[in-house]
Amino acid sequence: MSENKLHCFIAIRFGAEDTDIIYEKIADTVLDLGFTPRRIDRIHHIENINNKIIREIEKADIAIADLTYARPSVYFEAGYAQRKIPVIYTCREDHLHNKEETLKMHFDVDRNNVIFWNNSNDVSFQSTLKSRLQFVISELVNVPLLNTLNEYLIYLNRSRLNPDHFLGRLKKLYSILASFPRNLPATLNHERNIHERMKIYDSISEIIRDDCPVEANTVVPHNNHWTEFIDLLSDEIAYLEKLYDESNYGNKVMYASHLCSLYKIYLEAVTKVYQRPSNPYGEIYNRVKSSLSRFISDIEQPTWE
Repeated sequence: MSENKLHCFIAIRFGAEDTDIIYEKIADTVLDLGFTPRRIDRIHHIENINNKIIREIEKADIAIADLTYARPSVYFEAGYAQRKIPVIYTCREDHLHNKEETLKMHFDVDRNNVIFWNNSNDVSFQSTLKSRLQFVISELVNVPLLNTLNEYLIYLNRSRLNPDHFLGRLKKLYSILASFPRNLPATLNHERNIHERMKIYDSISEIIRDDCPVEANTVVPHNNHWTEFIDLLSDEIAYLEKLYDESNYGNKVMYASHLCSLYKIYLEAVTKVYQRPSNPYGEIYNRVKSSLSRFISDIEQPTWE
């Protein structure tokens, strides 16, 4: 039995033509959702049959009980399973109000949200069962735990505990930048290259921020990662500002958008190196403000040539 899949125990009348067909539909649906279907008469074993049934139910993550023909064994298995796992009930529709003992749903169980089927060719049965199974699966999955595990995995990938710590990741990102060169507007992939570089700058900023935290208003040595990053951003900003100045109105909008995103990263990086207030920081801050004001003026009042 595969241990990395959810197991579904299926309790159903054996040997009847319609329930055997219904079982195949149930099994197909279960397999489609990644479960392993388990029906006791189709499992090879040499154990006592009653002990085997109990063991299979104990291993199961979910159970499906088809109440057609009112088999006592099915009722027993469903009741035993319901102690600790979800049980989905199905049944042939004519059992709902039938008074015949072997062709009716018995008291208490008939109060459940049963999935009915008209006959073995009922086309809607599988889709209804699949929908119900998907809902139950979502309830089975421990979402808060998954979030915790994923968050810790992200932390491990980024932290100094990772043997390929941030120095290695920075080196890789800087090398990827070379794959998206700064080129002229008429060059193939010009806009794509700018877009990809924007994403890389954002990733570099995030890595340095997480691994090289700096207290506010604290001056750090100039031979650090923030300083190297600032130099790179300064070159990119100069490149984009030149393209902005040489462009028509439509392209100015595009370059201004990229520059706005880049200025946010740039000013954050600058605060890690220069104290506030200080003349170096003030000059950079005022230049960014001046550029933004110019962009706003140009875009609000375009000059049509």
